[in-house]
Amino acid sequence: MYYFQREDSSPGLPLDISCFAVLKRAYGHLMEDNMQLGINHIDKLDFLEAHPKACVKAFKSENIKNGFAATGLVPFQRDWVLLQLNIQLKTPTPPGSRAGTIPTNWVPETPHNIIELQHQAATIKALLNQRMQSPPSPINVALNQLIKGCQLAMNSAVILAKENHDLQAANEKQKQKRKRSTNQISHEGGLTVQEAQDLIQSQIPDQNQMAEGVAAPAAEAASAPRTRAPPKCTNCRTIGHIRTRCPNRSNS
Repeated sequence: MYYFQREDSSPGLPLDISCFAVLKRAYGHLMEDNMQLGINHIDKLDFLEAHPKACVKAFKSENIKNGFAATGLVPFQRDWVLLQLNIQLKTPTPPGSRAGTIPTNWVPETPHNIIELQHQAATIKALLNQRMQSPPSPINVALNQLIKGCQLAMNSAVILAKENHDLQAANEKQKQKRKRSTNQISHEGGLTVQEAQDLIQSQIPDQNQMAEGVAAPAAEAASAPRTRAPPKCTNCRTIGHIRTRCPNRSNS
């Protein structure tokens, strides 16, 4: 595939926009769909699943033809391609003179990562060396310590940001798991209203039969007349008479 880098040559920009910008938009739409579904974090497997779908939507025959037509390649237009090229002859700088070169339009900016900090520190040191033209001074030592402190702070910030991101992703997964488990209980393990009513109605006759079986002996016992136990003599311990009528007492 004929492809120009965006920073190297402007003639390849139409091809870049017509193909890769469409891919970027298609992938963004897929991610928006996931966000609407409550998925705010994707891992490598999610990316590998979504990327082929975005490629199918982006790399269509019409988009590719439009990109090549905008660059003058299909159909081939040689004059148009040559006119778009901006060729300038330039004498290369000798390798020895590049070491201490400092851009004249350099503007100090706040570094946001380790690489930017190292580039800016090297530029500042080169400026100090050009101005002082002397061996390393206490200023250089203090600058080195300041750079080291900035590097430690940036590394700590990156680690904390990564840990925070991982914790948020894990928390989101736990929320989704709890939500999914609740849904499974409500849909799979629960009973409908009609099923619950049928179950209750089927248990009522059994309970009535059990209550009737327990109540019948109790009712019979309550309706029968109460009989008094026969007397027992306290003298001879014989059942059927009392002590005053005991025959043994009269004999004695």
